Amino acid sequence: MSALSLGIDTSNYTTSVALVDENENMIYNKGILLEVKSGERGLRQSDALFQHVHHLPILLQELPRGREIEIICYSERPRPLSDSYMPVFRSGESLACSLAGVLGIERLAVSHQENHIRAAIYGSGSPDLEAIFCAVHFSGGTSEILLVEKKTIGYKCDIIATTRDLNAGQLVDRVGVLMGCDFPAGKALEVLANQVNPASFNSNVFISSTMKDLDFHFSGQENQARRLLETGVEPPVVAYLVLKAIAKTLSKAIGGLAKKYPFQSVLFSGGVMSNQIIKKIVINELQATGLKLYFSPGEYSRDNAAGNALMGMDYYKHTRYSQ
Repeated sequence: MSALSLGIDTSNYTTSVALVDENENMIYNKGILLEVKSGERGLRQSDALFQHVHHLPILLQELPRGREIEIICYSERPRPLSDSYMPVFRSGESLACSLAGVLGIERLAVSHQENHIRAAIYGSGSPDLEAIFCAVHFSGGTSEILLVEKKTIGYKCDIIATTRDLNAGQLVDRVGVLMGCDFPAGKALEVLANQVNPASFNSNVFISSTMKDLDFHFSGQENQARRLLETGVEPPVVAYLVLKAIAKTLSKAIGGLAKKYPFQSVLFSGGVMSNQIIKKIVINELQATGLKLYFSPGEYSRDNAAGNALMGMDYYKHTRYSQ
């Protein structure tokens, strides 16, 4: 019977658990969004950690029974850097270490960012990416463009462009909450934006991109969105313009980076990159570059534990079959 790898991820937005077998069949992949009070724009780390402690037993109770787990892989930090730390990941780490100790099985600590990259590779159906590629990680907690080098297990990630202030997901959430949407506001903003016809826009109504070399700013776009709403521009139009501004900013950065760094492929991950409007604009903006663009379905782009489960299985197969 095929071995199983259990993945656990406890981010600022979602409690996630996944289970995968040796053939990379995703047997289980579920998450529970953290609850944020109406009108609020996020959670304190202590509140998020408390919710993870409550959610994890619920998700584990739903795991399929009757097959043995051989390894547990969990996110212990935001990025694959020695000084990267966030308290919210301690809940998943504690459970993973406890389970591995009781079951007498191996455990593997990785980063939330590597989890996103591995899940996006799986979801995009692009397992044969070059040894070095570009990865976009746009979410509520991160807005970075990375030069990624594959390791035997996991990834070496060098930041080659980043936000200078707000993350893209923060921009989406802040504008969404400003318009009365619940947090997180990504889905609601996309629903609003889909109500309008972009071709009918007044060309004098726009939200501009703000760049510093190949880095970018999103706080200015929040201010522009606020001013448009205050002058009476309809929320669906503002929602579309915010998403368009994110896509245009990202496309400009990638286009510039492609001239400086040796990559031919770009992998997109993070909750913001599950937005179909942003995806469509990015594809259109970058079509002349010749770059290969890889997007994932929402379940593998948003916060999830699938990447951890897959990396755990990568590690299990490597150690088992290389002996």
